Amino acid sequence: MSKLYVSVEVIEDVKAYFKEHLPKYAVLKVRRKSYHPDDSYLYMVSAKKDDGTYAVWTGWNETTKSLNYGHYDLTSEEDCEKVMNEFYYSKDSN
Repeated sequence: MSKLYVSVEVIEDVKAYFKEHLPKYAVLKVRRKSYHPDDSYLYMVSAKKDDGTYAVWTGWNETTKSLNYGHYDLTSEEDCEKVMNEFYYSKDSN
């Protein structure tokens, strides 16, 4: 299994959080924040708001089930990917 695999449990936890705290958003993607095993509980989340805008949170903590570092009013899924790529910690970014 890929080290960047996101478990169904994590995705369901994120969706439950959004349902309770951010009901105007629909989750689009949950992505690992880093390749490193010590960061296995950190993720990023993109979502589409019901007004047609997009957002990315670069800090979903699966241990505490908390969401931080929002980037709002993005115009497309491509913009979400750009933000996620910018904040992804890869082994090449040292």
